[in-house]
Amino acid sequence: MHLPSPATSFISPQSMVDGGSPYPGNLVAPSPGARNWPGSPSVQGPSPASRYGTAMSPSHTALHSPPTYGRETMISHHSRMLPHRSWAASIPTLLSHEALNKLMTSAPMPGVNPGMGFLACCALERFLGCVYLRRHLQRVVGSEEALHHVQSTEPGVILFRSECLQFRVTLNPTTLQMLHMKVTPTIEYKDQWSMDELQVIERLFEIKVACPPYKGNALTAFGRLLGAPVRLLKDCIQLIRLELIPDRTLKWSIQWCLTSSPGSPPITPPGTPALIIGNKKMFFMLQLTRMTSNLPGSSESPTVVAPLLYDMQKNETSVVENRSVAGQLTPPLIAISTMLKRYAEYAPTSGECSLFPAIRELLANMVVP
Repeated sequence: MHLPSPATSFISPQSMVDGGSPYPGNLVAPSPGARNWPGSPSVQGPSPASRYGTAMSPSHTALHSPPTYGRETMISHHSRMLPHRSWAASIPTLLSHEALNKLMTSAPMPGVNPGMGFLACCALERFLGCVYLRRHLQRVVGSEEALHHVQSTEPGVILFRSECLQFRVTLNPTTLQMLHMKVTPTIEYKDQWSMDELQVIERLFEIKVACPPYKGNALTAFGRLLGAPVRLLKDCIQLIRLELIPDRTLKWSIQWCLTSSPGSPPITPPGTPALIIGNKKMFFMLQLTRMTSNLPGSSESPTVVAPLLYDMQKNETSVVENRSVAGQLTPPLIAISTMLKRYAEYAPTSGECSLFPAIRELLANMVVP
């Protein structure tokens, strides 16, 4: 004999009340969230879901049909005009297979010359990378004594300043796949900066920091560079300009290393920031590459990564040596060390920073045995 289940009267469609609930109105208890219970963690106010419709339970087929609202109250799932609230991201977005495939397929960065050599990645990776760097930048500014946050009234815009410069970082509003930096001098230093120097900083940020593979440590090193003293920062900008616009009259080209590479001398672990400023000294790394146009009879260009230390008090640049590692100084590093010592000994003394002149002398005349 088969007897009907006692639960039939509760889940049958005839016994359902408005809204799709299988329980009669007299069995529904009010939510304790609306009561002022002591120590209750519930958040007062309406739920975010109530603004955009009620979620449907997959546990019963009778609950899968949409609620019987009027046509004018139906929610459109095509609009993505989300409110500026912390729970806005919880609103789901329906994607077609074609749209998902487009988001996850590697493609050139929009508005950027493909010859820049950026690591290939998809649009979603670029967006998430920019969001990560934007959050990491706030931590970098907060951890550096020479950098200070500036309150911004624009959502998504990061403002900060150093002793002599102001910086504004924004996400590209059209593609949402690139970060842009705008640099302006402070009022006190307005006459000490040229537009070309400011554009070098902006360019370095776009092509070596806010780009794939979106290294947080590269951004850390870049932030430390921005906090350098004015005279030292200006010499660093001149070196970076030689990287962006190589001088073909020199024997060697230059690349500023923001992170330590596996092939660099064992001074810092690979991947860590390759720039440290403290105690009136600056540690940094440069990669020197022999110009192929000035190298007869060879298709391979010799390359050397030089760990350098600039002493602000002595106004001298020298090669950093890890004394715990035997045989660390290779012939190219010995040649670099010898030239820098000779320059410090015979160069005319002046009140100007000697970093850029010393490195330029190195690029113009160094001969590796």
